[in-house]
Amino acid sequence: MPEQPPVIRVPRPNRGKSYQPHRPVAKNTLLLNQVKHFKELEKGLAAQHQTGIAPEEILTEGQAADYIKRMTLKMHELHRKA
Repeated sequence: MPEQPPVIRVPRPNRGKSYQPHRPVAKNTLLLNQVKHFKELEKGLAAQHQTGIAPEEILTEGQAADYIKRMTLKMHELHRKA
């Protein structure tokens, strides 16, 4: 049986300040870069695996978080099938 990777515990962020789903994503360079990298990755996927979400549609932190979550789940799904 393969050895399991170590579990890394990440503390929950401060709820009132860290994540605000309605805050514009334009000033959050971390989220913008994550979206950018996932969009590049998504271009290489077959059409049935693409989200259909255009980068200009992602205007808030909530929309960015939703897109990043969808793409992360898709990557895990495709990796399991490989």
